[in-house]
Amino acid sequence: MSLKSVKLPLKSAVLATVLLTFTVTAAAESLTAEQRLVRLENMLSSQVLMEQSQRLEQIQQELANLRGMVEAQDNQLNLIKQRQRNLYQDMDRRLNDLEITGGAGIGADKSDASSIAMPVAGGSSIAPPGAAITTDVAASDSSSMTSMVVPGDKNGKSAYTQAFNTLKEGRYQDAIQAFRAFQKNYPESPYAANAQYWLGETYSVSREYKTALQEFQSVVKQYPESNKVEGAMLKIGYTYYEMQDWAAAKTALEQVMTKFPGTSVARKAQERLERIKREGH
Repeated sequence: MSLKSVKLPLKSAVLATVLLTFTVTAAAESLTAEQRLVRLENMLSSQVLMEQSQRLEQIQQELANLRGMVEAQDNQLNLIKQRQRNLYQDMDRRLNDLEITGGAGIGADKSDASSIAMPVAGGSSIAPPGAAITTDVAASDSSSMTSMVVPGDKNGKSAYTQAFNTLKEGRYQDAIQAFRAFQKNYPESPYAANAQYWLGETYSVSREYKTALQEFQSVVKQYPESNKVEGAMLKIGYTYYEMQDWAAAKTALEQVMTKFPGTSVARKAQERLERIKREGH
């Protein structure tokens, strides 16, 4: 046997061994990589699920907080609504007591309270023009207003009450006619000054400021001893403000502070003067 013939099988055996070793090693490495991939996927999946679970818990907590806030807001809104109803009922009772039952005999402080009930600038307690719903009474022939004479109503209390209630209902044109009829039919009524004042208020909430100014001035001129004078003087200042006559408004409001120091109207006059100053007028 020659040396060349012996080397050939030897080389084949070595080559086969090398190939077998390589194949086993490659298979082992492939299996390790697959295992690593599966492990990595498991780790990622577990992390994602954990993050999702944490996020879900966070969302549930936020929803619970929001529900609590909504419930708190609902409770607060209900309290506000109830408070508004109570205030409205109290205001309505006070107006009736002061303007109808008390009449011209009410004191200065009470007059002040009633005279501020419907400010002409901001915070009017009567709906703005056009906001009131027309009722069957309002839709009726207004001629009944111009001849408002109640049998047995010697001092005009019933007629005044009807006119005042018409104003409270927001039926401004009917209220104007009713107060005018009251003045014509009951010129000597103890409610005359009140009717004159509320006639001015009716024109104010109707934004007929020039006429309102004349009516308020009539309260001061015709009924100087009435407890409606201080409210009328304040409203004169307010009306000049609405007319943007800043100089006249300042003068009128300063007169209120000078003539009625320490009263509610004086405080309100001061507040309006400060507002005029803040607005740069």
